[in-house]
Amino acid sequence: MLRFFPGSLHRRPLAKPALAGLAAAALLGAAACDSRTTGVWQLPAPPQREVASFNQAAPINGPTIGKTNDCKQPDAGYRLGAGDKIRVIVLQDTEFSGDYEVNASGGISVRMLGPLQVVGKTIPEIEEMLRERYRSQGYLVSPRLSVELVSMRPFYIIGEVTRPGQFPYVNCLRVIQAIAIGGGFTRRAGKARLTIKRFYATAAEEEYVTEDTLVEPGDVIRVGERWF
Repeated sequence: MLRFFPGSLHRRPLAKPALAGLAAAALLGAAACDSRTTGVWQLPAPPQREVASFNQAAPINGPTIGKTNDCKQPDAGYRLGAGDKIRVIVLQDTEFSGDYEVNASGGISVRMLGPLQVVGKTIPEIEEMLRERYRSQGYLVSPRLSVELVSMRPFYIIGEVTRPGQFPYVNCLRVIQAIAIGGGFTRRAGKARLTIKRFYATAAEEEYVTEDTLVEPGDVIRVGERWF
């Protein structure tokens, strides 16, 4: 029976020819890696592809040049209603100037002149009315004044939106933007059941609209509930 003792085994150093062989193998491997165009042993060099060429310029992002929106700024034909705010500027005397909001009864209370009915009137019509009143009541011989529309009456949104209620009107407002102002659709909202009651319409008149329909000042938007 053979027995081995810890002190009886010894590691022998590698011979010089073996060390020389390992060094030569390492040098050959490094040279082989340098000869690869990709730098990776497993992947071949990428194939040669033709460079893409374009004969036309890249398209311009956004809407095309030209009239793409049927929205218009309020013009001289805009008729005032409750909630509209105007500014009266009298050049001869700044004490006569002031800002006024059309009340629920359709009137404003002008300095020195008192209550005046302005609902349904245009800005030029109000200017002419003020000139006539200042002349007839003896305040100004030749009144020089102007009237500006400061802000338009608010719009309303009811039904299946997160925050129904009254909101300030902004120009070129569309139904989908109004719904976003109201917090967006609820889970029960019927997106195909959108109606508007126009400001000057009778009590029973509502029209079906789409998300892209323009909203006018004072309109009431209703978002219906879906059926299923």
